[in-house]
Amino acid sequence: MRLATLAVIVKNGRVLLGYKKKGVEEISDILNGPGGKVEPEESLEECVVRETAEELGVYLNPYTLDEVAVIIFYAAGVPDFEVHVFRSSDFTGTPRETEKMIPEWHDVGRLPLERMLEGDRAWFEKAVRGERFNADVYYREKAKGFERIEYFPFKD
Repeated sequence: MRLATLAVIVKNGRVLLGYKKKGVEEISDILNGPGGKVEPEESLEECVVRETAEELGVYLNPYTLDEVAVIIFYAAGVPDFEVHVFRSSDFTGTPRETEKMIPEWHDVGRLPLERMLEGDRAWFEKAVRGERFNADVYYREKAKGFERIEYFPFKD
């Protein structure tokens, strides 16, 4: 199982999302937060800061990151990714298109859930609100064929 991070950046009633130009989904019309795989010798916080800078050109303050969720994604019943979700509103820089992602701000009251992966639609609003949870998300195959989500009390 691979280890990854995801940033949920919320500021002034808006959340920063983007279109991944390449990645796990290989679908360019899916919105997501910035994130990716943890590199060897890298902490979770270092990973989410690095990935956000690479994908959106902004730098998260690592001292104000709030881990709100740990989600295990299953593909055909096999654990595929363990994703640590960090919420933040403290960053420097202006979001910009990079070779990896095209940024978009969205009102937290009108999240574009229909443009996200089906499994993400089930939990993303909780993370935006800062709710803490653990979850298992089941797909029939990698990021396709959403089956169900199971929530558990948060423990990091």
